[in-house]
Amino acid sequence: MWKLYSPNHTVCLTVFESAEKELEYAVERNGQAVIEQSKLGFESDLENFTRAFRFVKETRAIVDENYSIPAGKKAVYENHANEMTLEFECGAYTFVLCARAYDDGAAFRYRVLSDAEKPMKVLREATNFNLAETYDELWLQHWVSSYEGTYDRTGWEDKQGRDYGMPSLFHAENGGWVMLTEAEVYNTDGSYCSCHLRGAGGRTMSLEFAPEEMGRPLSCKLPFASPWRVIVATDDLNELVNTTINYNLNPPSVMEDTSWIKPGRCLWGWWEYMNSAQLYTEQKRYVDFAAGIGFEGLTVDADWDITWLKELCDYAHSKGIVVWLWSAMQYIDTPEKAQEKIPLWASCGVDGLKVDFFQNDSQHTMGQYELIAAIMTEHRLMINFHGATKCMGEGRTWPNFMTAEGIMGIEHYMWSDMPNARHNCTVPFTRNVIGPMDYTPTGFSNKNRNTTLGHQMALSVVYESGASHVAASIYYLEAWKGTDFLRRMKPVYDEVKVLSGFPGHHAALMRRSNEEWLIGCITDEAMILRLKMDFLPEGEFEADIYEDDYSGELMMVKRIKVTSADVIELPLLKSGGAGIYIAKQIPDLPTGICSGYMSDARTEYLATAGQTRQGSEPVVYDNGQEAALLNGSIGFAVKTTDAPQTIRLFYAATEPWTLRASDGSNNVEMEMPQSGSNKIFLAKDVVFPFAGGESALFLERIAGAVPALEKIHIIDNNPQKEWYIPVGKGSLSGGAEFVADATGAEKVTGLGNGGELTFDSITVPKAGYYLMRFDYCAGESRDLSIELNGGERAYRTNLHNTAGWGFPTWDIRDQREIRIWMQAGNNTLRLYNDQGRGVHIYGFALIADE
Repeated sequence: MWKLYSPNHTVCLTVFESAEKELEYAVERNGQAVIEQSKLGFESDLENFTRAFRFVKETRAIVDENYSIPAGKKAVYENHANEMTLEFECGAYTFVLCARAYDDGAAFRYRVLSDAEKPMKVLREATNFNLAETYDELWLQHWVSSYEGTYDRTGWEDKQGRDYGMPSLFHAENGGWVMLTEAEVYNTDGSYCSCHLRGAGGRTMSLEFAPEEMGRPLSCKLPFASPWRVIVATDDLNELVNTTINYNLNPPSVMEDTSWIKPGRCLWGWWEYMNSAQLYTEQKRYVDFAAGIGFEGLTVDADWDITWLKELCDYAHSKGIVVWLWSAMQYIDTPEKAQEKIPLWASCGVDGLKVDFFQNDSQHTMGQYELIAAIMTEHRLMINFHGATKCMGEGRTWPNFMTAEGIMGIEHYMWSDMPNARHNCTVPFTRNVIGPMDYTPTGFSNKNRNTTLGHQMALSVVYESGASHVAASIYYLEAWKGTDFLRRMKPVYDEVKVLSGFPGHHAALMRRSNEEWLIGCITDEAMILRLKMDFLPEGEFEADIYEDDYSGELMMVKRIKVTSADVIELPLLKSGGAGIYIAKQIPDLPTGICSGYMSDARTEYLATAGQTRQGSEPVVYDNGQEAALLNGSIGFAVKTTDAPQTIRLFYAATEPWTLRASDGSNNVEMEMPQSGSNKIFLAKDVVFPFAGGESALFLERIAGAVPALEKIHIIDNNPQKEWYIPVGKGSLSGGAEFVADATGAEKVTGLGNGGELTFDSITVPKAGYYLMRFDYCAGESRDLSIELNGGERAYRTNLHNTAGWGFPTWDIRDQREIRIWMQAGNNTLRLYNDQGRGVHIYGFALIADE
């Protein structure tokens, strides 16, 4: 029997040798059993490494180091453990059990020594985990290849033969916590698969290979090292959340310069508008907003276009914004494809890749992770893996590993009623413990939202991610009081502390950056949450508290004085939340470059200062926010230049409505979208051709729901002129035809497979680059080729499905932009697809890209 104690003797790992010369292990914490005697070893085609061991020697070592990574749960990771290596003869081979004892857990791995390379098939692992009797509460995720499932609170009944993903969490009657996971898997050149747990009867979990292996043995080689098997064992949830064992067990990075790695908060248009990445102009607006409010990044999701990618990156970098780019892993899943595309995207200025759709735990896929990460690292790209396996600490090896999915996040609202508050309150203590989590928090425009706005706001602080993607669109964020809290967030933090919580019930986490503290609080059930401020140093501080109103749709904000002796009491609604920002003295909100969409050449007009007419009435909300119910119209005395300018309306409306804007000389009518609630505000732009000088601007609701108008901004941001060319101006051939849709609008169908649409004369004032914005509908994604001036310039693009996640209908219109070169004066244009059918096109706009 061999015993290995952690540095403070809290944790003890014991290795036993049976009379049959089999090896077993057990783990204790504070003298109490955590893991009862459990099996060790594995079977291979070379030898059965589960029995007939002959002890050779024992060595001991101390691991004692600190390190930091650019983005993590805290500033300093402590790798402090005692290590024991037991060497055995097993047949003709030397088998090594390497074990470590940390103050918050234990880990072990297997090695087989060899002086020369030799192939070896690993048939199965005997490793199992026999949980001690008191660990009767379990949080388990039924295994799914995307790891996008709930962690369900359960007991030991009916577990035999069922598969569960890791991490898995166990709780004892005495308050102890155990988490099972693994480390050092997909940075080992595909040497092993990712594993999961299977109920083995009683209180035992066995370790199983990836289902994608389909019972096949793993193809390994000597010398051999398995992944680490990790048992986190702590007295409380704060210790659990702070563990870094799986990172500690990974090889340190060899990267010397990490200055190019830029963690931070990212805007992300996909959640509100799935096809937003098709529009260059939309992505520029997101860059403008990120820069204006002090965020760090933008993620351009699926269906961006290579014709404008470099220009977008240049524009973003000019404002200090990093650009993440989405790619399916299938585009770069071989060395040839990865070496072609990744350097190209990097040369365009992309700062990081969001690589999606792995959804496979096989040994082969683990090798693909490393292939992609290695080439990304070579080209100084940050890493975000989506549709991915669990985090296993590889972020220590790759400091540019910022985040990963492997979580049921906010996108699931697109097709289900999940995630709910119980799930949200569970994952801080399960999935997020083992690594950064790209849940994409803080979205609230969806009609099936099942949490309050305070809850959604707090998620961005409760959850840790090196690239924290905010799901709400810029049009909601600009109008929302909760955005001020998000602006207080930091790219990275020095410390994390669990102030209160229990998996599935509630979570209150504090994150500190220097002398600033942010607290995020979320709950499943309504409760009074009392938070001690004893983490504060001596002295008096200011605290801004963001809370839900009674409906959960408005943010209430108040400022108080606090000291370390205080307790802040927060009444939380069911599925509610709150946020707290603390500083010695609350500074002004951070800002950046204000131009473009966020131009500061603007004048604000409050609705309460306008002249209400035709039954329009003022309204005051519980949080003090004032607006005017636009039953009829409202007038403002404005002073403008003689040029088109932007009127930005900030309003709330339960359903769409129709606006008429007039200044006595010009009228503009526009359909206005609903905001989702009469308390959730939205910003919407209307380009208006002002006559100039002093005038009366009238805004009138002429149809639809009655909106609550809070204010307007008149912005002198030089709205771009565009020319719209309907398809009826062109000529058809090869079977393409003009048809009318259900609204009577004319479109072209039958493009592709010989069907073409041509234009003999498209005139532009000068030579240069233009944005070509297609107006189209599509039940499925299809390619389109664009030929200019008889083949002088040619482009190919893909117009994405416009039907979303629903049935593939052909009646929903959308847009896509590409960047093309046109000669001054007359141009000819040919639209076709020689590789299949085309989408239905209504027309296109041309905008000078200046």
